[in-house]
Amino acid sequence: MRELLTPFLNSIRLKRQHVVLLLLVSFAVVVVAAVAVVLTALQTVAVTANALDESRSRQAVSGALATLQSQMASTMVDYTVWDAAAQAVYSSGAKDWVLQNYDLANAASDIFDTAYLLGPDDKILMAFQRGELFLTSPSEFLSPAFDGMMQTVRNAGIGAGAQASGFVQASDGIAIVGVSTVRAASADIPVPLDRLQRLVFVRHLDQAKIDGIAETYLIQGLHLIDASSVPPGSAVITDPAGRAIAGLAWTAQSPGDISYRQVRPYVFAAMMIVGVFVALLVLAGSLVIGKLRGDEIAARRMALTDRLSGLSNRMGLFTGLKDMIGAARDSRDDVMLFYLDMDGFKEVNDVYGHATGDRLIISVAAGLTHLVPQEAILARFGGDEFAIALPVQRGLQPSRSLDTLVLDFFSEPFMIGELVVVVGVSVGTAVSALGSVDAEELLRRADIAMYKAKAEGRGRAIAYDREMDIVLAERKAMEVALRAGIQDNQLFVVYQPVVDARTKAIVGLEALLRWNSPQMGMVSPEVFIPLAESSGLIDRLGLFVMREALRVMRTWPQIGISINISPAQFRNPFFIPNVTRLLDESGIRSASVTLEVTEGYFIHNPAHARGTIEALNALGVRIALDDFGAGFSSIGYLRQFGFDRLKLDRSMINALEDIPRGREMLQATLALAAALDIPVTAEGIETEEQALFLRLCGCDQLQGYFYFRPVEEADLPALLAENAAAGIVSLSA
Repeated sequence: MRELLTPFLNSIRLKRQHVVLLLLVSFAVVVVAAVAVVLTALQTVAVTANALDESRSRQAVSGALATLQSQMASTMVDYTVWDAAAQAVYSSGAKDWVLQNYDLANAASDIFDTAYLLGPDDKILMAFQRGELFLTSPSEFLSPAFDGMMQTVRNAGIGAGAQASGFVQASDGIAIVGVSTVRAASADIPVPLDRLQRLVFVRHLDQAKIDGIAETYLIQGLHLIDASSVPPGSAVITDPAGRAIAGLAWTAQSPGDISYRQVRPYVFAAMMIVGVFVALLVLAGSLVIGKLRGDEIAARRMALTDRLSGLSNRMGLFTGLKDMIGAARDSRDDVMLFYLDMDGFKEVNDVYGHATGDRLIISVAAGLTHLVPQEAILARFGGDEFAIALPVQRGLQPSRSLDTLVLDFFSEPFMIGELVVVVGVSVGTAVSALGSVDAEELLRRADIAMYKAKAEGRGRAIAYDREMDIVLAERKAMEVALRAGIQDNQLFVVYQPVVDARTKAIVGLEALLRWNSPQMGMVSPEVFIPLAESSGLIDRLGLFVMREALRVMRTWPQIGISINISPAQFRNPFFIPNVTRLLDESGIRSASVTLEVTEGYFIHNPAHARGTIEALNALGVRIALDDFGAGFSSIGYLRQFGFDRLKLDRSMINALEDIPRGREMLQATLALAAALDIPVTAEGIETEEQALFLRLCGCDQLQGYFYFRPVEEADLPALLAENAAAGIVSLSA
């Protein structure tokens, strides 16, 4: 029986072996197939990871180049759109100011390697390269693409687009170049359009800078290559004309290949490990994609961020404001915009320098960041201007408005190192109700309101209303009318006598400008003089008044003439030559001419004012401080500038009756003038009591309606003859 079963059992054993072998073979085939599938999948993931890393590197390099260009553009605006720069650069003796404030001779500057200051017709006024004088012209040093940038800036004049930046081929390599016209940030500062100067910064894209980009964005072997040998997938650098001038290449890290080689041994060891590593590779791929997205977000954030303060820049504000207004339309809420302009920031820059000004900006930005709500957008527009965009739930009024908080914040002094800096702020606000006003219009309205706040005394917040647009339109219309009035000889000069306080003799005349408009009638000087100052017409009007006054005084050379001078004329570098020319043409003794200047100019521009006064004193012209008592009234600058005469503001005369201690104030002022040996003229005398009190207090000259009203040139002979006939004054030479 056993013998009969043995062959059967052997057969079963053989079949079992065959089954096991078949299973082993099948398992091996499955394993091999699975390994092949896994390895193929790993290879695919490796290729994808390589491609993602290559794409990330390419986008990071392109973003870094765009950021360099954007930073250069912002730097040019910071250095050139600046009231103090416009005043200094277009005045005589600007070289020292330029070297000090633009730091052109700094060999270790991290902003530029080469700098030019170009005058009209691109004449080189100054040029430095790494702290040394540089004799090569921009057209020789830079490729023709720079000429296109210059043409763009020239065409823009002094408008918002009067700056350009881009990569340019230089004679010693690739460089990022910025050019901008030096101009004022405010319309109050005149800029001579026929003598525009342009600042050019050239910063070379050397290997050290490229290494910094590589370190920031984790790119290995980043280096500059010739434009003719840029391989596919590399970053191309183009100049403003669109011509490729160079490229950036790097060593591919191939993270997928590295991962594949690390994982492959474990795949052959066990499928479980293979699965784990596949999962890890997938996770690694996700991390790579996440990093790429993070780099894109960082690059976008840099493009929308102000370099100095770390806040949003103008583009960042507009981007966020548009989204905020769109959300307000959907939620039926409002958006409120606050436009902030610091009061006194220019003085901080002028007195302490740009470094202190920058630190002040950083301090203000930090304080405002803690002050505004989390959902608000806080931005710096450049210079000393900030903006806050805030979503406001309709019908909900906060216990303390944001503008009040901002004003309170600026009411406290700022500690900048060991310095205590005091600045204020003017705030304009505008509302986009239910998101109905777009971003650009909202900013325009807030800007108008901010300038209204400045005009009404600064240190306050004013909300926009439609009346402001009407006033602005009327102002524009009046400016047009004033220009036409100058062209059509509608303006004329009247003369108000100044009398000796003791004898009542006419000792001088004050020349006063008047405007008789056919449409508006007699326009008050308090209206059209500020308009002429802000529109740049004051120089023409000032010269007209001086020319007319000197012509009239030829007939009465023994009587002095007083002429009001605007601070804008004082700032004009051609003011002294014009005064010299008019005095020579008239033949009038310069000692009989008194120029009256208000005190505010001496406070804000002491150095320039001192130089102008010294030049006028050299001509023999007398200088009177006008409107004393209406403003700062510092004893220090009375002693410092040595005025020939002090002219009391009419507000001090009115205070004799309106203010209980007005008499004591006036007596103290006259005693101060006597102690400094400065003669005093009082204007606005309307009663005999006022005249008697001022004469007893030591005021030597009086002027006002109590004595004479302003008269035209034709009435002067009769007026002076009548005065002479009364035995008060002789008209003989």
